Amino acid sequence: MRAWLISLLLGILPVPLLPWLPPPGFVCALALVAIGSLPIVSGIWRSLAGMVLGAALAMAHGHWLLQGRLPAACVGQQLELTGRVSSLPRTSALADGTVRQRFEFAPAAVIPGACEGVRRVLLSYYGEHRMQPGQWWRFTVRLKKPWGLANPGSFNLQAWFAESGIGATGSVSKRGARELPRPFSWKDIANRERFLISERIRAQPMPADVTAILAAITVADKSGINARLWSLLQLYGINHLLVISGLHIGLVAAAGFLAGRLLLRLALPCGMYLAWLPAVVALTGAGAYAALAGFAISTQRALCMLVCFLVAGLLGRRSSGGNSLLLAALSVLLINPLALLGSGMWLSFGAVATLLWLGYWQRGKARWQQLFRAHVCMSLVMLPLGGWFFSGSSLVAPLANLVLVPLVGLLVVPLALLAVVAMYLFPALENALWALAAWPLEQLLPWAQRLASGRHHWLYWQLTPSLPAVVLGAIAVALVVMPLPTRLRGLALLLLVPLLLPVAPASDRDAGQDGTQLTVLDVGQGTAVVLRSAGRVLVYDTGGGDPAGVNMAVSVLVPFLRRQGVSEVDTLIVSHPDNDHSAGTAALLAAVPVQRFFYGGEAQDGQGVPCVAGQAWQWPGGVRFQFLSPGLESDAGLASNNASCVLQVEAQGHRLLLTGDIEATRERELVRYWGPSLASDWLLLPHHGSATSSTHALIKHVRPAVVANSSGYANRFGHPHAQVLERVYRAGARYYDTADSGALSFEFRRGEPIAVSCYRRSLHRFWM
Repeated sequence: MRAWLISLLLGILPVPLLPWLPPPGFVCALALVAIGSLPIVSGIWRSLAGMVLGAALAMAHGHWLLQGRLPAACVGQQLELTGRVSSLPRTSALADGTVRQRFEFAPAAVIPGACEGVRRVLLSYYGEHRMQPGQWWRFTVRLKKPWGLANPGSFNLQAWFAESGIGATGSVSKRGARELPRPFSWKDIANRERFLISERIRAQPMPADVTAILAAITVADKSGINARLWSLLQLYGINHLLVISGLHIGLVAAAGFLAGRLLLRLALPCGMYLAWLPAVVALTGAGAYAALAGFAISTQRALCMLVCFLVAGLLGRRSSGGNSLLLAALSVLLINPLALLGSGMWLSFGAVATLLWLGYWQRGKARWQQLFRAHVCMSLVMLPLGGWFFSGSSLVAPLANLVLVPLVGLLVVPLALLAVVAMYLFPALENALWALAAWPLEQLLPWAQRLASGRHHWLYWQLTPSLPAVVLGAIAVALVVMPLPTRLRGLALLLLVPLLLPVAPASDRDAGQDGTQLTVLDVGQGTAVVLRSAGRVLVYDTGGGDPAGVNMAVSVLVPFLRRQGVSEVDTLIVSHPDNDHSAGTAALLAAVPVQRFFYGGEAQDGQGVPCVAGQAWQWPGGVRFQFLSPGLESDAGLASNNASCVLQVEAQGHRLLLTGDIEATRERELVRYWGPSLASDWLLLPHHGSATSSTHALIKHVRPAVVANSSGYANRFGHPHAQVLERVYRAGARYYDTADSGALSFEFRRGEPIAVSCYRRSLHRFWM
């Protein structure tokens, strides 16, 4: 039976990586063949049937997911959705001070009817109403398919959409929200209670960071965990403490079991011996709390393992940790095979598997030895896991976790759970219990913030491991805990070395000394370009976002540079101060040393020097750069877009032209002044393809063979404009856009045509 379950699991594993799904009829045929083969006695055939059945079930789930997505014809249309808020709203303040609420919405009706069928929508709302789970609303919206940025080394938001079952995303139109007087559904009971508990926590007279952490560890409401607080916790390697896991479920189950034992004793004098009562009460309490926690993967895993343990106890059998973990993994993946796409599945099950493996080899050891070795082992296993999922690992995580794991697990979490109980049963004690739960956090957070202030690179080790290096690291941890001779354990630790080695600079590794690579990163409606040649790097613009919070430099540009082995930027150019080009400037300057910094338009916080037409410089290997605009005095007072730094690059016999957001008037000035010198093989389309730019005169004089554009998928500006595309195609140029191709990589070699690589196409999956 165990072998068949393992084969079923193995059949599910590769399906999320498929570029396309076979037709539904073929999937049904596979399932029928697999089910019909189950009575076969042969173990090999039974295992093969299990793998085929697992694959068929995962494919069927994939088809179900795709059928619940927004039809392509409805993208960008104005729709009217009627339905209910089906998740906790996540509130955040944007860079301009606007408050945004993001929440999942379950449509019951869609107008026009041709757009019906989408099951779950992620909406953004910027109005004054406070959204609550279970409320019914009628929204006027514009939707688009669940789409995410596609860049090497970055978080794959599209994978998260697929894992979460999101069928569309969009924004509610201004004055396009109307609440409907309908009763709450039983489906929303858990989220309603989570919302109420979270509101009670936020009402406590405590620092915002403390209430945010309490809400996260109590009811899995992470809406208060902003980018600053998340980064602080990541520096110390304690983000995992925000996840409701087996500890929480175990505490609730233990309390339920004790309550059940008490009820059992009270029932004995009445002649009732209900041996199953403690287990049922424990399981009921744990299930209710898992619902309050939003049924995250870690709680699903803990709940499944608890069921195995309690059922085995009721049947008088012994529960095996390995079998329980296998059943839990299979249960989670049968419900949602795409859970494999997220870090939660691998981190949760990987941590428990590590502890079970360690426990097998620690039998007979003293308790303190077991605890110490478990702590060391978990610190080691976070090197490969943290390197793969988070591109780094905290250097102080072992010490921080040595203090905080018992403090949070044995003090803060129990007190927080008692406060929730008091909220319903003993209101007079609630505030006191919240205060007691918050006290350790109030003492430690200021110290942590002071220690991390300034340049804190020593706290966190940036890693960019390959998949083989991660696998070798996991093998090293598995071998170290085994009772091997000390010399062999030392050799096993050497397997961690590839994980820790820096990445060779990609400009040397990929293009060679005689090649130049240019990458237009997928930053949505914005620009970020990286040019690499002979070990040197130029960055042109840093993308949009919140300059003081999450921006494209933090989420895309810096991870890409680290993935490429870049430790220093030779030249940074911020074409002009518009947010979609400059928001990540401070983050990039803080993360990577920059030798020279040019800017267009207004000064960037007193740093750098303005770009001026005629300025030129050259790199070793013959790559030459020259600014074509703006002028020094004659162009003073230009509007922001027309003040963009226009840069021409000569590399390997090719010319490249980067234009910022210049518009028609500035384009005519460039044509008038530079004339034939504008001719370039490669062009970055001005202003993301706006109708106010890319005039016929500019395209005619540049005569590009390749045109690249950086724009957001289904953006509200309508970029690129149809007339602009018509001019590009009429000129005979090949056109590429980050909106549908992801990050665009161009390789320039002398005497060879421009080679193009589209990241999204190379990483295509059926759920993208």
